[in-house]
Amino acid sequence: MKGIFRGFRLKLKRGKKPEERMEEVVEEKEAPRLTMRTRTFLSGRGHLLASYPLYEPWAYAFIVEDPKTGKIVYNVEEVSMNETELKTYKEVIDYITWELEPPEEITDAREYLIKYARKAIRLFQIKLGRTPGLSWAKISYYVERDLLGYGPLDPIFRDPNIEDISCNGVGIPVYVWHRKFESLPTNIVFRTEKELDEYILKLAHMAGKHISVAYPILDAILPGGHRVAATFQKEVSTKGSTFTIRKFRADPITIIDLIDYRTISPEIAAYFWLAMDYKMTTLILGVTGAGKTSTLNAMANLLRPTYKIVTIEDTPELRLPQENWVQLVSRPSYLATGGIGEITLFHLVKVSLRYRPDVIIVGEVRGEEAYVLFQAIATGHSGMTTLHAESIDAAVKRLTSPPMNIPPSYIPLINVAMVIKRVVRTDETGRPRPARRITNIWEIEDYEKYKEIARWDPIRDTFSLKLSDSIVLKKISELTGKPLENLIEEIARRKAILEWLAANRIRSYREVATYVQKYYVNPRAVLKEIGVGEI
Repeated sequence: MKGIFRGFRLKLKRGKKPEERMEEVVEEKEAPRLTMRTRTFLSGRGHLLASYPLYEPWAYAFIVEDPKTGKIVYNVEEVSMNETELKTYKEVIDYITWELEPPEEITDAREYLIKYARKAIRLFQIKLGRTPGLSWAKISYYVERDLLGYGPLDPIFRDPNIEDISCNGVGIPVYVWHRKFESLPTNIVFRTEKELDEYILKLAHMAGKHISVAYPILDAILPGGHRVAATFQKEVSTKGSTFTIRKFRADPITIIDLIDYRTISPEIAAYFWLAMDYKMTTLILGVTGAGKTSTLNAMANLLRPTYKIVTIEDTPELRLPQENWVQLVSRPSYLATGGIGEITLFHLVKVSLRYRPDVIIVGEVRGEEAYVLFQAIATGHSGMTTLHAESIDAAVKRLTSPPMNIPPSYIPLINVAMVIKRVVRTDETGRPRPARRITNIWEIEDYEKYKEIARWDPIRDTFSLKLSDSIVLKKISELTGKPLENLIEEIARRKAILEWLAANRIRSYREVATYVQKYYVNPRAVLKEIGVGEI
């Protein structure tokens, strides 16, 4: 291989440099060749529920339903390579593997590999010329997918609708968690133990971590912020290597998205906007996968821009538009035995108090860090966090029990608690579909004394909110001297702004933050822009 390419290098010295010709690859477009499985579904035996490009024109997603069993499958369809293209692709990969040299100076490893891969492809193009049946654009796609991306799962990583990707063993379909259809099997299967083991090692290397028979558990962050948990071979998992990847969303769900999804009503969202404006402590409850972290992030985007915010997480999932924001992330021990070098949420909550924050946001409390957080709230800081529980009673029992051990006298430091749940709704075709709703909202008056001020009606799919009985509004009224009626009018104004943003599809977290800030600076100008006078 090396001898062949020495000749290539000599030829390249005449004329353009390879870097100058990298972008000359013809971008040939070709429709994806559907697998027999998908073609069978689409030929009349099944229903196509959704389809969209993942990486146009090379990869597409087809979500199909078998009418006999009701099973829904997430199919990834990629443009396939013919024998000539596959042979050339393997030669390109071999060349890059053997010829790649470390950079002369410290640089971005990904960018360096991209340049080298393009150079290798250009070398092969010059050597082979216009070979019939050979698509260089297609080969470039597969080289990029397998060397720089996530291999056969790379198209799924590009799908913004996917929250989780998991593999339970050899011969079992890879499963995904889709925002609309929830848990779905895919048409991607690891056929051999060697193939799956090598993929686990690839994930570990991409995360800059180690996994082996001696250390068979991996918990790490992949490029892009995705979190991977994996086991290696049959040391701790009976079916062999397994992994689960929690995808990080670069464009997070905002309060406008929650309104569009009917997870929350505009009026309730405006109520929380006002409550957090006056540093009312908020607790978000729910089971695993209910959407607690997404809701926490959406609520935090409504915080006053002048507040100093400190977030504390095990995995950096929160994404806020505020500049005055410090993001702290826990760190595991340097040693497999644990202890040495470990930085826990408990340590980070203690450190956060030195930053003089207005608001402390903890991704999830489940241990001794809860006690420190409540101590911080008691000294005048505002707090937001999530907790695994399905009701306020269950949440308080968890908080007051080991290992959190919150004294009952501290429970009233929580001002508002909400629970978000996964429910089933029927779509326009009459099919049952999963959805998320904030089903109950409580205000805490004292230990074991809670007032429900909002509830979701599952029959009408509507929300009811009783602002006249709000303890939080009465506290704000006492703090500001504003009558309760004025505060209710303020909620109506903020509700109108959120409804206008939703109607105009202004939903990105930076766009929403812009209007939040504009409202704090000049509320009359914002109300005039949306066509609402004084309410």
